Amino acid sequence: MILQNELNPQQYEAATHVDGPLLILAGAGSGKTRVLTYRIAHLVGECGVLPYKILAITFTNKAAREMHDRTEHLLNGHIDGMWLCTFHSAAGKILRQNADRIGYNSNFTIYDENESLQVIRECQRKLNIDDKRIPAKSIKAVISKAKDEMMSPHAYAAVTKGSYDAEMYGKAYEMYQNSLKANNAMDFDDMIINVIELFKKNPDVLEHYQERFRYIMVDEYQDTNKAQYYFVSMLAKKYKNICVVGDDDQSIYSFRGADIRNILDFEKEYANCKVIKLEQNYRSTQNILDAANGVIKHNTSRKGKALWTAQEAGEKIICHCADNQNSEANFIATEIQKSVLRGEYKYSDFAILYRMNALSNTPESALVRLGIPYRIFGGFRYYERKEIKDLLAYLRVCNNPDDDVAVKRIINVPKRGIGNTTVSKIEEIADKTGMSFFNVLTCSSAYPELRKVSEKLMNFAQSLMEIMLSQDTMGIKDFVENVLNASGLINEYRAEETPEAESKIENLMEFLSVANEFEQEQISYGIAKPSFAEFLEFVALNSETDKDIAPEDRNVVTLMTIHSAKGLEFPVVFIMGMEESIFPSLKSFESGEGLDEERRLCYVAITRAMKKLYLTYTSSRMLYGRTQSNRPSEFLKEIPEDKLSMTGIKSNFEKKRSYNFDDEEPFFNNSNVFSHAKQQSQSYTIPKMSAGDIRQSMQAQSKNDGLTDVEVGMRVIHKKFGRGTVSKVLGDGPNKTAEIMFDQSGMKRLVIAYAKLEKE
Repeated sequence: MILQNELNPQQYEAATHVDGPLLILAGAGSGKTRVLTYRIAHLVGECGVLPYKILAITFTNKAAREMHDRTEHLLNGHIDGMWLCTFHSAAGKILRQNADRIGYNSNFTIYDENESLQVIRECQRKLNIDDKRIPAKSIKAVISKAKDEMMSPHAYAAVTKGSYDAEMYGKAYEMYQNSLKANNAMDFDDMIINVIELFKKNPDVLEHYQERFRYIMVDEYQDTNKAQYYFVSMLAKKYKNICVVGDDDQSIYSFRGADIRNILDFEKEYANCKVIKLEQNYRSTQNILDAANGVIKHNTSRKGKALWTAQEAGEKIICHCADNQNSEANFIATEIQKSVLRGEYKYSDFAILYRMNALSNTPESALVRLGIPYRIFGGFRYYERKEIKDLLAYLRVCNNPDDDVAVKRIINVPKRGIGNTTVSKIEEIADKTGMSFFNVLTCSSAYPELRKVSEKLMNFAQSLMEIMLSQDTMGIKDFVENVLNASGLINEYRAEETPEAESKIENLMEFLSVANEFEQEQISYGIAKPSFAEFLEFVALNSETDKDIAPEDRNVVTLMTIHSAKGLEFPVVFIMGMEESIFPSLKSFESGEGLDEERRLCYVAITRAMKKLYLTYTSSRMLYGRTQSNRPSEFLKEIPEDKLSMTGIKSNFEKKRSYNFDDEEPFFNNSNVFSHAKQQSQSYTIPKMSAGDIRQSMQAQSKNDGLTDVEVGMRVIHKKFGRGTVSKVLGDGPNKTAEIMFDQSGMKRLVIAYAKLEKE
């Protein structure tokens, strides 16, 4: 029996509602899972509803297990016949029993992502579709979106006539579906579509499940797509005992097909719908909730609710303005370290959230420097990501063509039709002749077993050699940029046109920042031409330290994207990169709906924090290898001023909010912002900033206090490299350079004017 003191008044009202449609608008941290499970317990324990008559659907297996365990506990195990499962699990159960009604055998196979891509690649081959022009992943994404919109291959083909690419997508979709059917297989998207088809063609089957599931509950309803909406609506149509739980303010998955209109229009579909708002929050302090409320109220398409808590107001939100991205990362890492040393929190109490993966590099490096253990949630560490490893392999080959491991990694990246069989033949020849793998490529036409693919192999080798030759004429950052463009890595992902590919592009472009920072640091030490080999060593050491610093225990700081953070909570949360064009993202300004979703994403991020929240932004940020000055995020303006504590380089402007959103120049300026909006129409080529440009800009700085001239044989001291002997003096004027053999660091070539040398 449910006691009123176990639930707050709104929770109790929702849990004891029995018949008719019910919309529960559950704010973040308001106990929606508790309400759902108590409602099921009430239906079975107090209203005599058979467990067999209840269907409760959610999105993830984890959420389904949690719902199952809580319900089983409340009902002392009496849940026989009750379906507490995901959408796909429910669809699978229905299809297994009725597959023959739509032309499948009951033992049909469900293809995962990789298996689906194999089928698509076979379709590409049969249709003579060039994977470089229309990648398999792009075709898969288009098909998945079409299925989310419930468009058959025939319907899709009818609206995509006109261009070659559009027609190829349509033909590939049709052939793909025919192949699945011939294989007695479905992909995950098919499962919901096929249940809807089953219900439409077989009214008796639909009626059977309508009778069985008299009471239907759907969790996270704001995340449903069109097909899921129809699936649930068809089941609930007869008795209308449907309860949906969700939060329109947390609808952040439109890129996956989620349609916020499903929850916003629920009352229109069910005229006698009862609406209950759960606004009491059990997670966060009131200051944090006031910040979330202040942001989300600026969205117009929402039901409207205001979170509150019985807890204390808590600490003000710290809004920190850093000088640059490194200062921002150091601030975050230092705050974590100080708090742990004071005994206030442990490492696992902290989360660092960011809008895009490309921002993770700087906080990772800062945590490594301070020896703070961490993990990347829902992804790989920066240097462990496939796209970064691929780029590093290209760079390693350019530095050392005899690196067989690196050459083999990239020989078919991007795809160029060189398979494992060919690689094995090259390895055999290399072993027999004693040549390196790369050398075999350069003379592959001389070997009969390679003649069929020798043109591809020699073209690959030639492209690598052309890239290598450019190394001597470029600075490190410029050379990395050239590798990105000339290798085809960027274009490969750009052609996919998927959110995952965009994230990989961002990670690759952010490597330019790694290169640029290394180069500038070396030049600041007075090194005339930073060594490319030393750069690779620097990266290798960073990535290796990265592995060592995160032991497999649970007391680690968590880094993740905001999308990955939904459903989680942490005592202390840092949201970094609170700047226009980053958060909100540049693409969101293409439409009002896009900005609304970014604001919902901000609401989700804020409400992950339980006790303490930090919002950080920078005066200047290097991103994708270039420095830009974005204005602070407009979301900061929307937070009540009395809830913020301003710190950092603009903290003295606290009473003035330290920034003016309305009087600044528009940030849509291609000289300041790397334009994501043009990703689909142009390649990722960034204006170059050579080492010479950097040195020239440094001439505007004040003179240093070091030696202004040196002589051969002179003993000198350098701040970084220690003691050494001048072995050669080159050039004249401001660029006069000295070769110095340091006792511990070996030979370095330094520009005397900037080296800050001291006489021993």
